[in-house]
Amino acid sequence: MGRGVTNGMESTRIDEHRDAGSDTWVLDLAVAADVVVPGGCGIGRDAFVEWLWGTLGECGLAGIFEGAVDVEAAAATGLIDSPRVLDAAESPSDRDWVAAMAAATMSCWFADEPSARGAAARLVDVTGCDVLGLRRECGASDDAAWKGSFAAIAVPGFGTVHPAWEDGEPRTSARDAAIFIEPGAGFGTGLHETTQLCLAAIAAWAGQGGRLDRAVDFGSGSGILGIAAAVLGAARVDSIEIDPRVHDAIRANAARNGVADRLVVTGGWPLHVQPYDLVVANIVSDVLLRHAERLAAAVRRDPAGELAGVVVLSGLLDDDVSRVARVFTGLLGGAAAVTQRGDWRCLTFAASSGANHGETPCR
Repeated sequence: MGRGVTNGMESTRIDEHRDAGSDTWVLDLAVAADVVVPGGCGIGRDAFVEWLWGTLGECGLAGIFEGAVDVEAAAATGLIDSPRVLDAAESPSDRDWVAAMAAATMSCWFADEPSARGAAARLVDVTGCDVLGLRRECGASDDAAWKGSFAAIAVPGFGTVHPAWEDGEPRTSARDAAIFIEPGAGFGTGLHETTQLCLAAIAAWAGQGGRLDRAVDFGSGSGILGIAAAVLGAARVDSIEIDPRVHDAIRANAARNGVADRLVVTGGWPLHVQPYDLVVANIVSDVLLRHAERLAAAVRRDPAGELAGVVVLSGLLDDDVSRVARVFTGLLGGAAAVTQRGDWRCLTFAASSGANHGETPCR
């Protein structure tokens, strides 16, 4: 069986030979934190998933979705303090929200109805696992509907972010750029305000002739910001993302945009790197502050030690701006240009600061 991804919000494992376009039958289950399987053996939820694979494999089990908890539900149940979070370079230690729930809703996929009904019959004697229902899932039409829910996103000050499956090629103009990103492959589809602010700041730096030979994207998510830098001319981009489960998605996005040979995906800071012309980090304020010295040290300086590159920081609400700006001003020198979109803010420390990035400046 092919093993897929697992993170704090959801977990899915799917048979790698399954035809994504075919109809499937889905058995929905309510699974307690502790389960008793036939024979009287008590096991935890993770062990029960392994039991399902071992027991239902002969019934044609093709995949398991182990549950999901979105940020609103996590906040409502007290798992996090606030639903206003971003995927960050460092996830909170309590991010495994599904495991923390007393009960989780799981789904098991089967190729046909008899297989699914046979599996349901075998679960009758399992204590702590209730069969909620059986449903048919039309793969091709569902995939089309999912894709139909995503459209190209116009980003002021940058250009356009297209879904990866749309026809076309990237545009390299800083005044009207175009890139292609797979939605759902890590944080950063182009829709969130912080992503748009960072894209505009990168385009502004490139558009005013800022040097863009080397760039680093810290907390890459989908890789969108590093890919944008590469499309706009960066010869080398280090895409730093601590979650290895999205590394292949970042590489796929880079390949779709024709920059795979210029983007390197890594789980941490590369050793012995040269200074970067662009340092961009779209993550929460606490992570920015925790890594402030490393981020500030990574940007290129002139012979006099003055800032010669650009540092772009987002993932900030208005209350975050003063303390983040104060710390980075002390490390970089000079004042930040602050731009806003909705409730979110972006700080840009540049060799020649003060550019308008197509967003409303904060006064």
